[in-house]
Amino acid sequence: MFYRFVVSCLKHLKFFDETCEICKKEYFFVKGLEDKDGVIIDKNVEESQDKQSVYKEFTEEKAKQLYEKLFLYYLKKFKDEKDASNKAKSIINKQCHIRNIKPWNWI
Repeated sequence: MFYRFVVSCLKHLKFFDETCEICKKEYFFVKGLEDKDGVIIDKNVEESQDKQSVYKEFTEEKAKQLYEKLFLYYLKKFKDEKDASNKAKSIINKQCHIRNIKPWNWI
């Protein structure tokens, strides 16, 4: 493993001064940022975008169970079956879209 040593600013011990180059470098290092051609890049965001999200299996059976629970929840909230049904179906649709699954006919 390689470790980077950061030079701390000896003038500004209790705060980062935006006009001090050493303070800027130290601040960027602490925050995980990188300055490339005047554009600040967050290294943590770059790394998270490289990782592909892995979702649990979403079968039609699980979707129906989720729909039932969501429908009952939104029925209590909206007091209207049509609104509750539409809201539950939209959530199932989003889950299908996230997982690149074609929504089922009943949605």
